[in-house]
Amino acid sequence: MPLEHPITLSTDPTPPPQVITVYTAQYGVILPKPSSPKPPGTPEKPPHSGLQGGPTNPYGKEPQVYGQPPSGMVSPQNNGNAKFERGEPYLRVRITGLDRNRRDIIVRLDAQTNLPNFTDTNYRNVSRSYVEFQRFAKQITYSNPQTIVPALPLALTSAPTDEEDDRLVKVMLQRWFTRISEGQILMRDEEMRSFIEGDFGYQPTVRAKPYAPGGRVLQCGKAVDKLSRARKALATTHTEMGNRLINVATAEAHQPLAVAFRKLGRVMHTVGDVDQAQETLQQRTQILEAYQSAVKASISKRRNIESLKSSSNIRPERVDEALEELEEATKYEQILAKRVDGISQNLHKALHTHS
Repeated sequence: MPLEHPITLSTDPTPPPQVITVYTAQYGVILPKPSSPKPPGTPEKPPHSGLQGGPTNPYGKEPQVYGQPPSGMVSPQNNGNAKFERGEPYLRVRITGLDRNRRDIIVRLDAQTNLPNFTDTNYRNVSRSYVEFQRFAKQITYSNPQTIVPALPLALTSAPTDEEDDRLVKVMLQRWFTRISEGQILMRDEEMRSFIEGDFGYQPTVRAKPYAPGGRVLQCGKAVDKLSRARKALATTHTEMGNRLINVATAEAHQPLAVAFRKLGRVMHTVGDVDQAQETLQQRTQILEAYQSAVKASISKRRNIESLKSSSNIRPERVDEALEELEEATKYEQILAKRVDGISQNLHKALHTHS
């Protein structure tokens, strides 16, 4: 319907400058006040310009609150943190599937990282068996006593169907790998890199332990290592027995007997986890005891040098030998001091993370 009078835009300077009123003959429309007064000297917009990219009405202009930013504008306040977040080290592992068609469970996973010790940033369709997962979990537990490694979940649950069992196992393995890959110590461990990058499966890396100077201490260290290997073998035997009992339960036709085998297998798995935890605690205790012995040995070497200084008859070869022994004892003390500091600091962080 045509209007009797045209639309006029009043910008009379007598009203307050922050109010703009539109008058019509039949309709009166008052645009709302802006949040702040319009600064003087601001040029006026043409009456029929309309909003950029927005719809227009028959009167040529949509109502607008002046001073309010248009919808869809991205706030720039987080732009400064984007580069910092991308630069943080990370390791993301995603379990993509399980395969039970073979004798052992085959786990397929994808990985993405920006850590410098990895040769690539993306790893697709990496296949590892559950036995390799067990080797990996034991190795990182034994080689990293300064942090807490969660127990590896079982490869079988009590789900009523195979599909539900695979789904639960996949979820538990994903949670386990997420927890260890988010740890600052475990993500940088060489065993983690070897587990993800290995082309022909995974084999644990044999690491040589530093021994304290002195023949008797060296023999004592070898005896402790022998005992440690025996405990590892016992934990491995318990875990392997649990795996075999669970496999027997899967093939058992008699349901009550299958349930009993499955429960016994879980018990043996738990015993193996307890053996592993005891070995880890024993390692931490041995490191503390070795550090205390190294401190005492360094003090004894320093006193020996002080006694040589006060001696009237000093032999050069004896002085050189005493200095070498002190240097060797000091280096060993520094190595153990770093390990003790790492255990003290990182255990608190790990307890806070896993609690």
